[in-house]
Amino acid sequence: MRLTRTAMALLTAAVLLLTFSLAFTIPSGAITSEADRRYQAEAPLSWSDEDDDSMEEYNDEEMDIATALKPYRAMASAALSDILPVNDIAYLDIDIQTTGRTPVAANFTPTGYRDDTIIVELEDVRQDNSMYHVAYVKIATPSQLRTAIAGSFGSNRTYKTSVLGKSMNAIVAINGDFYTHTKAGFIIRQGETYRQKTSKNMDLLLIDDAGDFHIVLRGHDNQEKAVKSLMSQHTIINGFFFGPALVVDGVAQEIPTEYQFNPFGNEPRAAIGQLGPLTYVMVTVDGRTNDSEGVTMPELASFMASIGCEAAYGLDGGNSSALVFNNQLISVKNVEERAVSDIIYFASATELGQAQ
Repeated sequence: MRLTRTAMALLTAAVLLLTFSLAFTIPSGAITSEADRRYQAEAPLSWSDEDDDSMEEYNDEEMDIATALKPYRAMASAALSDILPVNDIAYLDIDIQTTGRTPVAANFTPTGYRDDTIIVELEDVRQDNSMYHVAYVKIATPSQLRTAIAGSFGSNRTYKTSVLGKSMNAIVAINGDFYTHTKAGFIIRQGETYRQKTSKNMDLLLIDDAGDFHIVLRGHDNQEKAVKSLMSQHTIINGFFFGPALVVDGVAQEIPTEYQFNPFGNEPRAAIGQLGPLTYVMVTVDGRTNDSEGVTMPELASFMASIGCEAAYGLDGGNSSALVFNNQLISVKNVEERAVSDIIYFASATELGQAQ
């Protein structure tokens, strides 16, 4: 049946009106079935090494979504409409004392969390004789990528990542760089600068006001020029000093033999990466256990590149390495969880929650 121009115009207007009204009728924190269907449909790739053609004989109902999809592809390609609705998003204050909004308890599952402002998906990957714990995160605003410190700047106070994350309403958290144990680097947390020193041997990670990662490679002159240039264009919200740089511009980096922290030994590791705009990944690797020996930094760099990181950076590893989801430690350790000076975490910005 052909529609007249008038009928078509009326139909278009009705669709637009319905779409507009959804922003005010869908409660904050809710995920519509349509949004969830689109999200799943936009996650096309398999973790396996088989050719893509081998998947054609299966339809969506026959495929095990939990094991067959690469979540980073889903979140990196998902439309912004998966984060609904814009008018109910609360941009979090930059102050380091500000917590995230209280997550919606009913939205947690064993493998993830979703509300209108954040998507988190968890994945365990067995590789390199070790267990990788992976948390993929997509957020609606840069303010949801946050840091927290134990006590005041520079104090010797420490808390476990799980404890500090819980106090900040973190949905998912990872240990930071233990900045109190180093003497150089650009240490900036939630816009507040603690230290501004370049380094001859260690790389920097700087995160700007758009939530974008900038990895600055070692060298006093290089870091001085790069940081000055970055500050002329952006506000640096968070800065870290540990490393090494694992991925730059999508390419796994060659790890210097003289880099600190036993880069070529099999150790528990922690890293954070950016996959795309407001889309990130946190990774820890179990080590020093019978089931997981730990990995080298080159192995970690290769893994971070393989899952699609445009930029990735090593965080404090060893017994400090800790990935926490829903206040529970995911990383497996052969010792009690270590207390650390700082964490990186992602929080909800839904109006359903309350900031503390």
